[in-house]
Amino acid sequence: MAVNNHLISLMVLLPLIGVIFQAFLPKRTGVSSESLSRWAALVTSLAGSIFGFILIATMSRQTPELQAVESFSWVGAYAISYEVGIDGLSALLVLLVAIVFPILIAAEWNQKNGSRGMYALFLILQSTLAGALCAQDLFLQFFFWAVSALPFYFLVGIWGGEQRENSASRLISVSSIGNAFVLAALILIYYAADPHTFSLRELANSRLAEKNFEIFEHRLSVAPVAFGLLAAGLGLRTAVWPFHGWFTGVAKEAPASVFVALCGATIPVGVYIFIRLAYSLFPETLVASVGWIIAVGVLNVAVGMVSAVAQRDLRLLLAFFCISEMGFILIGLASLNPAGMVGAVYQQLSLGLGLAGFGLFSGIITERAGHSVFLPEDGETSKFGGVAMRAPLIAVIAGAFTVSLLGFPGFGGFVGKTLVYLGSYPGYPVPLVIAIVTMLLATYCLFTMYRQMFLGHAGAESEKVLDLGIRERSYLLPLVLALLICGIYPKPLLELVRPTVLTLLSLVK
Repeated sequence: MAVNNHLISLMVLLPLIGVIFQAFLPKRTGVSSESLSRWAALVTSLAGSIFGFILIATMSRQTPELQAVESFSWVGAYAISYEVGIDGLSALLVLLVAIVFPILIAAEWNQKNGSRGMYALFLILQSTLAGALCAQDLFLQFFFWAVSALPFYFLVGIWGGEQRENSASRLISVSSIGNAFVLAALILIYYAADPHTFSLRELANSRLAEKNFEIFEHRLSVAPVAFGLLAAGLGLRTAVWPFHGWFTGVAKEAPASVFVALCGATIPVGVYIFIRLAYSLFPETLVASVGWIIAVGVLNVAVGMVSAVAQRDLRLLLAFFCISEMGFILIGLASLNPAGMVGAVYQQLSLGLGLAGFGLFSGIITERAGHSVFLPEDGETSKFGGVAMRAPLIAVIAGAFTVSLLGFPGFGGFVGKTLVYLGSYPGYPVPLVIAIVTMLLATYCLFTMYRQMFLGHAGAESEKVLDLGIRERSYLLPLVLALLICGIYPKPLLELVRPTVLTLLSLVK
């Protein structure tokens, strides 16, 4: 068996070897045991990521077809198979997962409290998210997606803040409800297909729009009901308005690395699953629902950004900014335009990298100062200020993440946002203008944060903010470099995405 024929399986399975290693590592204390645990987690995470990088580097950029396909029967009696593959739609998020998770393990290098458990849970997340991105069998994709919710329950519940139990309970409750909706949609799709199957390639030719089912003596069409169940289930887990209440609680209580795993990697994967299934299985229903999707996108942009302006805490500011940006991505995906959709897919990569960097930066500030409140209440003096004089490198890197999130030229955020503007304007000028005007608040919001923390006179907490150490530089500088590459030379990645996007759009024209 050639390694090249099993790149996806190796990418998915190697992190799980690290999980097994963490589980069977002898239970003894000491520097050597902790060091062994750290290095085992980092090496297995990097090994999975390296196969992901090889997979993307060897992909053809001229074809929209699935590549690196592996398939064998899993539960033959119910047409469930292990079927995986990658194309331009999933490639950028595979790249995102491959970059982010080794960095998260490096960020938790000095974790003392149950470090083996934390590393194991991160490795499970890396494996399940990569699997969900590459799965071409609906049941297999649901399996990976549903399992990815469990690590967050423990990561928040064990290593979170004072309200960690409540936040973890809300997270798993919402995730379970969302997964139940998605499972209901899958069962409906399975029985509507003739012959019954979970294969995405076969379901794409099943004409689900013509299928009906009966419930309580009422005859309903399969496509709109299954589409609605998927939208609700995935919307719950991706914190789309109005299902975002649980997300802000988790943002406040979760460790910075866990928050990054959620907003920087898991939420984009949920959006990807919706795009994949909506365009492939329900093109007619998608076209009929475009107005609603655009409206939800605009509301996400507006509600998220207006809420962000009112925040005093760095982590909550970032959470609402994430909600707002996801709305902007929805507008691009619903534009039914090549530029808009390519831009939205590209923006998911850029946003994930930017949120990862900014989230880890917020964790460093919290570790140094004991909190991340950057804006004083009325009558109070600023707790921070003048940090750029004491810690110039952290100021420069925080500035890089800030301008990337805002979409400044030279960074990845500029490319994705510009393409969304170009693609959305011809069909939906009014919602796009509303979204752009609302996004101007983002500039005010993030630059106010930056001014309060890094410029002006030193505050009482500023002396606690020391500059970045070698370990922190080792995981933050690669993120800055990745954002610069995405902004300065996006051509290879855009060429990877475009053929698949054109094929999906041909289904709805």
